[in-house]
Amino acid sequence: MNRVLEDVIHRNASVVDRITVESTQGYVVSDNIANAVAESSFDNTSAQAIVKHIHGILVSTCQSAVRDIDPANSVCFLRLATRKFEYLVAPEEYFTVTVVQ
Repeated sequence: MNRVLEDVIHRNASVVDRITVESTQGYVVSDNIANAVAESSFDNTSAQAIVKHIHGILVSTCQSAVRDIDPANSVCFLRLATRKFEYLVAPEEYFTVTVVQ
């Protein structure tokens, strides 16, 4: 895990506590460079699946669609509602945060 990501996770420990309220199933923070789980409240298998499918496929497809419409624009936040869960995704340059409700 790179140093920038470690610093961000350490500085935002209070935000993580606020995110993990009763209605939240959990969260995943992934390293975009290594495409690996940096921190998670899920077991390793579930966290890897979220990184692979949500971060790897969905976020890149949404970013591509937004840039096709306006090349100067980018995705800041993504909200995906399914029958069982709601995924709140915040992609950044070095990391992506996903909260599952």
